[in-house]
Amino acid sequence: MASKPNILFVSHDANRAGAQLFLLNIMKDFKAAGYGVQLLFLLKWGPLLSEFEEVCEVKESPKQSKKKSKILSKLIKTDSKKDFKEFIKEGYSSEKIDFIYANTIATACSATQIKEVLQVPLISHIHELQFSLDLYAGKSEKENLLKSSDGIIACSQAVKDNLVEGDSRLAAKTTVIHSFVDNESVLKLFKNAVPKSIKEEFKLPQDAFLAGACGNAEWRKGLDIFISLVNAIKQKNPSKKIHFVWIGLKPEGKYYEQIMYDVRKMGIADYVTFISPTPKAVEIINALDVFVVSSREDPFPLVMLEAALCQKPILGFKNTGGCSEFVKDEAGILAEYLDVDGMAKNLLYLSDHKDIGETKGKNGHNSILKNYSFEHSVEKLKTYLANF
Repeated sequence: MASKPNILFVSHDANRAGAQLFLLNIMKDFKAAGYGVQLLFLLKWGPLLSEFEEVCEVKESPKQSKKKSKILSKLIKTDSKKDFKEFIKEGYSSEKIDFIYANTIATACSATQIKEVLQVPLISHIHELQFSLDLYAGKSEKENLLKSSDGIIACSQAVKDNLVEGDSRLAAKTTVIHSFVDNESVLKLFKNAVPKSIKEEFKLPQDAFLAGACGNAEWRKGLDIFISLVNAIKQKNPSKKIHFVWIGLKPEGKYYEQIMYDVRKMGIADYVTFISPTPKAVEIINALDVFVVSSREDPFPLVMLEAALCQKPILGFKNTGGCSEFVKDEAGILAEYLDVDGMAKNLLYLSDHKDIGETKGKNGHNSILKNYSFEHSVEKLKTYLANF
């Protein structure tokens, strides 16, 4: 393709999450490199919206109260196919779109309809493992998207392996391009942050061994598992100065009340601090001694990459996706799937062998710089598009 292609990106929303941050960063880079970039949101909402609008004009799919699709219908009332296709025809047929780039499985139904209208290659970027695939798209929608896609990008090897399940034709058109974080910004924070000040600001003990996690408070991220870990450490070694931190729990709602109920019953309130979502998450992570990934399922958690850049050893579980793919035996220690007792033993081991934790933290740091940089992933993506 002689000139840079004109790409129609499709996303479900502009929430501050890994898939949307990946999309925002590549759109910024593509535009600076001379690519044509256009963006369609199924739901024009989220804290990143203004940043997307600085990149290009953002359109929103018209909504009606007809067919609904799984959990996404709680936010988006999907258009009738006829009206949606007419919207695409009127909005994009004259734009000479070269590719449709569908970001996440939540765009499945819309992306295939867009391809029907524009008749150009469809690239689907999948950021989900099985639970989320089933949650955000119906079976027929997922199968139709994978069949209709001319190319599929998986954000980790774990996502690809789950997606293709021995299907050689699907495997042949699926490429792994790992998600990434803004290494430069994280390294700058890592260099300049003052852990003592951060601990004071967020009322964390100065002299304790700090183990922390970060993420939306939900079943998939395993906040309930995290507090079970806190309880296990309390039972195993109540006198040891280990304190826990979870970043990302809003102090409201049914799930919060359920977690607090368990915290009180376990008697662990003095062992754990909950922090609301904050722009200082990386600074807090930098003040930790160990980073915990308690997820049941996580395709390639970007906050894990941030922790590794801050040279924190990672504790996680096997068979949960991107954590075990990244950590292996080099950047941390893995317990068997949801083996809280095993994770507790690993945590106590690192608290007693800080030199080993430091070595594993440095291993993870070096691995990020070598294999998971923005430059590495975006150049791989450009090469991928150029070969279509």
